[in-house]
Amino acid sequence: MRFPGWLALVLFVLGLSVVQLPIPAGAQTAGTDSTDAASQPAASGVAPSQAQAAALLQLLQDPGARNALIEYLGGKPSGAPGAAPAPASDGQAVAPGGVAQSEPAAEGASGDQEPARDATIALRIAELTQKMINEGRGYAEQILRAFTTLPTALSYSSRANWDRIQEIVIQIALIAGSLMVIVWLLRQASDMLFRRLIGDGEGITVLKRALLLLLRGVSEFVVVGIAIGAGYGVAMATGSTHGEVELFESLILNAFFFVQVAKIATRFALSPKFSSLRLVPLDDEQAYYWRFWLFIIYNLLGYGVMVAVPVISRNISFLLADSVRMMIVLAAVLIAIFAVLRNRVATRDRILDYAGRQSNVLASGLIEVMGRIWHAVAIFYVLLLLSVWLSRPFDATAFMVKATAFSVLSVMIGTLVSLMLTRAITDGVHLPENVHQRLPLLERRLNAFVPRVLSIVRFLVFVCVLLGILQAWAAVDVMSWFGSSDGQDWVGRLVSALIVAFIGFLIWLGIMSWVDLRLNPRGRLPTSREKTLFGLFRNAFTILLLVMIALLALSELGVNIGPLIAGAGVFGLAISFGSQKLVQDIITGAFIQFENAMNEGDVVTLGGVTGTVEKLTIRSVRLRDLDGAAHMIPFSTVDRVANFMRGYGYHVAAIGVAYDSDITDVKMAMHVAFDRLKESEAGRDILDPLEMHGVTTFGDSAITVRARIKTLPGSQWATGRAYNEYLKAVFDERGIEIPFPQVTYHVSSPSAEGGERAADTPSLPGDDVLIEAKPASSRSKKDRDIPSEDEL
Repeated sequence: MRFPGWLALVLFVLGLSVVQLPIPAGAQTAGTDSTDAASQPAASGVAPSQAQAAALLQLLQDPGARNALIEYLGGKPSGAPGAAPAPASDGQAVAPGGVAQSEPAAEGASGDQEPARDATIALRIAELTQKMINEGRGYAEQILRAFTTLPTALSYSSRANWDRIQEIVIQIALIAGSLMVIVWLLRQASDMLFRRLIGDGEGITVLKRALLLLLRGVSEFVVVGIAIGAGYGVAMATGSTHGEVELFESLILNAFFFVQVAKIATRFALSPKFSSLRLVPLDDEQAYYWRFWLFIIYNLLGYGVMVAVPVISRNISFLLADSVRMMIVLAAVLIAIFAVLRNRVATRDRILDYAGRQSNVLASGLIEVMGRIWHAVAIFYVLLLLSVWLSRPFDATAFMVKATAFSVLSVMIGTLVSLMLTRAITDGVHLPENVHQRLPLLERRLNAFVPRVLSIVRFLVFVCVLLGILQAWAAVDVMSWFGSSDGQDWVGRLVSALIVAFIGFLIWLGIMSWVDLRLNPRGRLPTSREKTLFGLFRNAFTILLLVMIALLALSELGVNIGPLIAGAGVFGLAISFGSQKLVQDIITGAFIQFENAMNEGDVVTLGGVTGTVEKLTIRSVRLRDLDGAAHMIPFSTVDRVANFMRGYGYHVAAIGVAYDSDITDVKMAMHVAFDRLKESEAGRDILDPLEMHGVTTFGDSAITVRARIKTLPGSQWATGRAYNEYLKAVFDERGIEIPFPQVTYHVSSPSAEGGERAADTPSLPGDDVLIEAKPASSRSKKDRDIPSEDEL
C-alpha cells in the first residue's frame, strides 16, 4: 500500500515550520514518547534549524513517507495513476522552506498556448468543465485513498506507546468533564437570570430585544471564558508536568473554545429556550430540532478533528489519523444531509406559509421557490463545505471555521437589521396630533415614501450579507475591489448620488408641506382657486424637481448629461410637431387657469356636459355629472365655459297656472312661499328679495308666471327645490290650480235606430273606442261645476 504523496508533503512542510501539528508516528519507535520529544527543543531553547532537522529526520525514517516525498518532489504523484498533488489555497504548491512554487503544467499543455483573453467563450467553458471534472475525480480519489490506506495505517499501531495514549485519554476526559460541568452550571444560572429579565415575552420592543440578545451573547462568552480559565487550571494541576500545559491539553481547550463559539452562534439565532428572542421564524420544536443536530455536528468535527486526529497522528500513525479525519468529516456530512432530508417537509410547509403572508408578489414568489428547493440548497452547501475541505488540505479546518463564523455573524447582524427595518416598515410613521392637523398629508407622504426606502435598504442589507458570505468563502474578493481605486471611485459616486437624491427628497417634502399649510390655513378655508393653482403647482414642481434630481444624480454617477439635455430638447421639438393637439391642450389650459375660468368644485358646462369639476390638469378637466359619470374633456375641445359658481346664482321659478286663475292671487302666493322660504334654513343662502317678473308666456293650457331668487353661488339648486315645496303648499291652500293633462273616453257603436248608445251600456267587442286627451283647463270653471249629460 503506497503512502499518499500529498500527505507526505503536508507533513514535510509542517515539520519544517515547527507548528503544533502532529508528526508521523510511523517514524517513531515503540515506547518513544513523541509528545515529549516534540516539546523538548522549544523548551530547551534549541535553535529552529536544529528542530527542523529533527522533524525532517523523523519524517525520513518512515519508508512510505520518504518514498512518497521523493516521488512528489520528482513530479511523479503517488497513489492511483493520474492523481495530482493537492494544491495550496492560492493554487500553488508549497515547497520546503515556505517558498511557493507553481503547479506542474498539465500533460499535453502547449507551450505556445494562446492567452486566456484571446480564448473563445466555448474554449473557456470547455476548460472550466474539464477543471471541474478533474477536481471532482481528484476529490473522489482522495476520499477513496483514505480508506485504501487504512490497513497500512493500522499496521503502525503495534509500535504505539499505549500507556502514554491511555494517560492522554484520561487527562483529556478529566479536562473535558470539568469544562462541561462548569459550563452547565454557569449556563443554568444565566438562563434563570434571563427568564426573569424576559418574563412572559409579551410586548417586547425591538430595542429591548436587541439589548437582550446582546446581553445574552456577552453572557455566553463570559461563561465560556470562565470555563476555559478553569480548564487551564485543571490542566496545570492534574497534568504530568505540574504548572505547565501540554500539547494535547491545549488541543482540547482550543477545540472546546471553537465548539462553544459555534454553539453560541446557534443559540443566538435559534434561542430554543427563549422564543421571544428568536431571530429565525421557527417554533420551539423546530428550534430544538436544529440545535440538536447542529450540536452533534459541532462536537463531532470539533473534538474529532481538532483533538482525536492530532492525538492519533502523534501517538499512533499519521496515515491512521488521516483516515480517521476523513471518516469524521464524511460522517458529519452524512448527518447534516440526514437532518435536512428528515425535516424537509416541515420546513417547506413553514416557508410556504410565510410566503403566503407576504403582500409583495415578487417576494412571495421568491420565498415560495426557496421553500420548495431549500433542502437541495442546503445539501449543496454541505457538499460545498466538503469540497472546500478537500481542496485546501493545508488550512481547511481553519478556513472553514473562519468562513463559517464570519457567515454566521453576517447572517445574525443582517437578521437583526432586517427585523428592525421590517418593524419600522410595518408600523409606519406617526406624527404628533398638532402636526397632523396642520399638515394632514405629511404623514401620508412619509408613509408612502419611507417604507419603500426602507424596503430598498432591507434588500441592500440582504445583498451585503450575501457578499459577506461570498467574501468569507473566498468566492469573490469584495474587500479588494472596495480598496481599489475603481471601487473607491464608484462608492464615492454612489454616495454622492444618494446624497443628491436625499436632498431632493427633503426639498420636495418641504415644498409639499408649505403647500399643505397654504391649503389648510388657520381660521379660514382655502378658496377654490387656491386649491386649483396649488394643485397644479404641486404637480408641476414634482415633475421639474424629479427631472433635475435625476440629471444631477446621473451626473454624480459619471454619466455625461449634456447629450441627454440636448436629446431632450430635440425630443421635445419633435413631440411639439407630432403632438400639436397636446400642445394646444396645454396652451388652452394655461390660459383658462390664468383667466380663472373654473376651479375644482365648480359646476360648469363644457362641451355640452354639465357637472362638477373634480380635477384640473394642465391639459384636461374631469367633470362628474348628476348621474355620477366622469367625463374627461381635453381643453382643446373647449370653446366656451359656462360657470355656475361665479359671484352668485339664480333660481328661476316659472310656474304654469290655469287660465281662469287670478294672476294677482298667484303672485301673492309666490311671495308668501318666498317669505316662508326665507324663514327656513335655506334662507341663509338668499341674497335679495324675490324678483317678480310676472306673466311671461301664454301656453296651450297654462299661463306662465316667472320670478327669480338670487342666492349664493352653488345654492340655487337647493334653494329652488325648497321653494317649490313651499309654493305647492301655498297653491293648495289658496285653491290655485296647476293644469295637468286629462284623458276623456268617447265610446260609439252603431244603433238599430241610428241613435247613440246609452253611456252605461257596455261596449261590445266590435265597438269602436275613441280616446281624446284634453287639458283640465279646456272647460270653464262653471262647466266643471255643472255635470255633463254623460256624467248624469
